[in-house]
Amino acid sequence: MNLILSAMPEELEAISATLSHPATHHSGSRDVLRGTISGQPVALAFSRWGKVAAASTAAHLITALRPTRVIFTGIAGALVDDLAIGDMVFAQELFQHDLDASPFFPPTHIPLLNRSGLKTDGVMTERLRDALRRALGERAPRTWLADIATGDQVIGRPGQRERVLAAVPNAVCVEMEGAAVAQVCHEFDIPYACVRMISDRADESLAPSEVFALARKSGEYAAAMFREWLAGEPN
Repeated sequence: MNLILSAMPEELEAISATLSHPATHHSGSRDVLRGTISGQPVALAFSRWGKVAAASTAAHLITALRPTRVIFTGIAGALVDDLAIGDMVFAQELFQHDLDASPFFPPTHIPLLNRSGLKTDGVMTERLRDALRRALGERAPRTWLADIATGDQVIGRPGQRERVLAAVPNAVCVEMEGAAVAQVCHEFDIPYACVRMISDRADESLAPSEVFALARKSGEYAAAMFREWLAGEPN
């Protein structure tokens, strides 16, 4: 079973609409929508914003539902000028830019896991990327395979973008949940992928009304990607 998580309801709207035989279940203060996409069992859940909310949702649903794969999808802010609004970033490795247990450990280092970054499942990530391209054809957005930074702030004020890049120099975008769910999946030994559409430039130009509209657009891309991907995956 495939567990798909997003931090905003708007990011799940189009994906929810693709479900066959949908049924809503309440579990641990979360509503879970279960059904099938392209004949494959899927569960969708709104994780809520931030690392703690996303990690608690993931841990609870992994325990309750026993998924074989977890995918987080939604929007992110660009950290590099090469990215444009609407581009899709497929996470290669995720880092918590605001994690700092110094002087005991270096900044971004996860205590006791002996690492800073958490890698996604490379095979699943490439298949999702290929599925998006096939599903949308000439309408497909540009895609990137790159590192993503995660932290418990909306990045949109002077100096914030630079501080994130100082902590995670290779990151191309920033969001609030991906690395937290990556850590949960790492500890449960479950394949994980994270896919983000660029909604803003993580600077003072951040416009909340536009971000919510782009969150819906990211869900449309994700829905097409999941239909194509799951049609070619074994049960």
